[in-house]
Amino acid sequence: MYPKILQMQDLKLKQLEYEADTWKRLLSFMMDENIHLKNRLSEFLRHTFAKNYLEEIENFQSRFLKQDELICLLRNDLAEVEKLLVREILVEGKILDEINRKLNKLRNHVCNTELQFNKLKCEFSNYLSDILNNRDREKFLSDN
Repeated sequence: MYPKILQMQDLKLKQLEYEADTWKRLLSFMMDENIHLKNRLSEFLRHTFAKNYLEEIENFQSRFLKQDELICLLRNDLAEVEKLLVREILVEGKILDEINRKLNKLRNHVCNTELQFNKLKCEFSNYLSDILNNRDREKFLSDN
């Protein structure tokens, strides 16, 4: 029976390691995507600057920066969990509950952050599309 318990703990540990790695890749992707959005915002401003858009553009910039901060905090939390995973392997099962608790909390935070980030991306894309569609319409009407 004892080897079955160790085998189960090994399976749990492997699952926790897999999950931590998944979150690490997701946070890295979100960080890269957020950089892309900020670059897109900058590019948009270079070609389409108008004072009436400034307030909303500043709002998006501020939200992108908050996402950076949140992603950084989550990456720090994840690094802490990864250290605990290494300790767990060395200590042989003494802190598995603590890791599990922290990873559950992290899982919820990462899922919420991903939802918020996807919403932000959609809002930003819709905003830029609306502006560009309105400008095309205005240009078309003024040309005719």
